[in-house]
This record gives sequence, structure tokens and C-alpha cells, in this order.
Amino acid sequence: MIFLDTNIISYYFNSNVIIKDKILEAIDNDETICTTIINIYEILKGLKWKNNKKKEDQFKDFLEDVSVFTVDNNVIEMATNIYVDLRKKGVTIGDADILIAAIVISNNGKLVSNNTKHYKDIENLNLTNWLE
Repeated sequence: MIFLDTNIISYYFNSNVIIKDKILEAIDNDETICTTIINIYEILKGLKWKNNKKKEDQFKDFLEDVSVFTVDNNVIEMATNIYVDLRKKGVTIGDADILIAAIVISNNGKLVSNNTKHYKDIENLNLTNWLE
């Protein structure tokens, strides 16, 4: 499963050819394209803030073709472990990123993000950047 982070979804909607090609390649390879409820929140709040109804409608159409994963008790347990591990290392990142990583790890997925610096210290996270 390929989980698209918020920035990758934004690149997709800004017609980034590399991201579009990589998504098509993943689909051709029978990969499931996924995202998280946290990413949906991040995208929708930006679109609503900008009052961009057209892109909001396009985003909702896009969501019909991707699997969306939510937060459950296992994810919360994983997220708290990630938080504690990072704090012990002296690393702090946002709760949204911790929750996204926990969802991905809990579902044995791969996170595609252009913000690898946010996620690089999270153990057991399969992370890649399609723009490098």
C-alpha cells in the first residue's frame, strides 16, 4: 500500500508530472493508493480557507479512488510509542505527522512524502520521496 502524504497530494493537484506518473505506475503495479483521514483534514482545511470550491470538489472526487485509513486504538498505541521514542531522542514533530506515520506503520504501508525530514527519525516507517 502506498500512502500519499499531504504535500504529495498537493503536488498531484498542481499537475506535477512526476507525481502523476508515479501514481499511475503504482496503480499499474497493482499497488493500492491510500491516504489517511489526517491528510484529508490537512487538505480540506487549506482548500476551505482559500475558498477553492472547484479544487475541493476535485479532491472529493479523487478520494473516491483511494483507500482512506483512520485512527483506531492500535494507531493510538503506535502513535504514543512513536512520540515517546522521538522525545527520548530529543526530536519533536507535529502530532499530525506522528498520527500519519502510525497509520502507515500499523497497516504495513509505504509513506510517500516530500517532507522526509519530518519522518526520518521514526523507526519502522517505510518512507520514500518520489521527488528526489
